[in-house]
Amino acid sequence: MKSMTEPATLALSHGQVLAVEADPAGSILRLSGADGQLTLSIRITPAGPVLHFGGAGLAIQAEGDLAVSARRLVLHGQEGVTVASGGDLTLHADRDLHSKARIQNITADLGNVNVKANDDIRLNGERVMVNCS
Repeated sequence: MKSMTEPATLALSHGQVLAVEADPAGSILRLSGADGQLTLSIRITPAGPVLHFGGAGLAIQAEGDLAVSARRLVLHGQEGVTVASGGDLTLHADRDLHSKARIQNITADLGNVNVKANDDIRLNGERVMVNCS
């Protein structure tokens, strides 16, 4: 969709450019780096703003808590995902928890691996091996 007006632009420090454009679908704010690559866009839609970040990386740092809340949350890493904590880590689901991988490893560096179920514990495998290396 072609814009109705030419974007208003503002040159910023370090060669960056801020552009604001309005069209029938909504307004969009674009921040481009000195190389012309889009680094941030904010599209104003009837449902609210939609943010898009470009560039080599994105870091979010907070001295206090950081909360993310959404109807659904999807994280995808093309080469991997790491979740780490300097303290305890809790996964909680009000419904079922599904885990799927080619191989799954559970290791307790110090202490037990505890499994507790309100009902049955089922181990299904070609072979169930106990105390084997």
